[in-house]
Amino acid sequence: MFVVGGRRLYGKVEQVGSTYIATTFAFLQFFPLFPVQSHIVVAEGSADTHKVVHIKTHWKSVATGYLRAYGIAASLIALIPGLAMAGTSKVPTAYVGAGLVVVCAGLTTAAFSMIGRLSREEKAQRLVYARFLGHPVHPSVLDEDMRGAIAQKLRDFLEERAAAAMTGVNYRKGGPVKAGYRVLALEPSMRDREYLEAAFTLACIDASLSVGPMRADAERVHGALWNKLLAEHPDVLEVVRDAEIVQRSWVSSVLGFVPLVAALGICCVMLLRNDSVFKWKPSTSEKKPEYGFVPEELLR
Repeated sequence: MFVVGGRRLYGKVEQVGSTYIATTFAFLQFFPLFPVQSHIVVAEGSADTHKVVHIKTHWKSVATGYLRAYGIAASLIALIPGLAMAGTSKVPTAYVGAGLVVVCAGLTTAAFSMIGRLSREEKAQRLVYARFLGHPVHPSVLDEDMRGAIAQKLRDFLEERAAAAMTGVNYRKGGPVKAGYRVLALEPSMRDREYLEAAFTLACIDASLSVGPMRADAERVHGALWNKLLAEHPDVLEVVRDAEIVQRSWVSSVLGFVPLVAALGICCVMLLRNDSVFKWKPSTSEKKPEYGFVPEELLR
């Protein structure tokens, strides 16, 4: 028996352009056994060589890696007995067999086409983060020390830029600036895009490093700053188009739903062919009584 084992990437999630998060697993016969290290993959190479940035364990990537690999195996294992039950068994066993096939195919489809995929707005937010983090990822995937260092750099940048960025005749030095970036960034007169984007990123980092009321306040500011960015600079969403072109085509998106659609189609055909589920022709046990010829003299 030919045995294949080693390490390779599984659980590709949260892709923006050519950058995504994945996890290295130890594998046997191409089935992931246990996670070794999660990464930000910034460039793909040949022969499964990639340029990566190590991060803490990304549990969504780990779960996706298991679900995709074992979901395919479960779908194949359930296919033959499930279809046999759907095509030959009586109700409700036939429905159980069809449901088994559809559920396995549905989980596999969800793992490939839905889990770990970002909305257009989430991609736009990560492209904003990338200007200060270096990669289009959510700050929470970085370790606390790295987040703390980036947060301090952002605070220094915002403090230096505050006086130059503020506009309007009512600006008073030392007034809103001393109140902190959360107040200054939400001032109606603050329209500087770079300042708003830096404050938006810092609010996200602060939320990831805080708990309780402080976390809730940072999340509130983060949401308010995003709404302000969209209002002041609506083109912030337009940059996502280039990333989506690099990432994948609509064809690959549609192909992700093929397992579920195929399973539904095959199960419907098998159920329709099952006489115990749909009685298209009368059963042999339900034959109509036959009436023969009765002589006329017997009827008198």
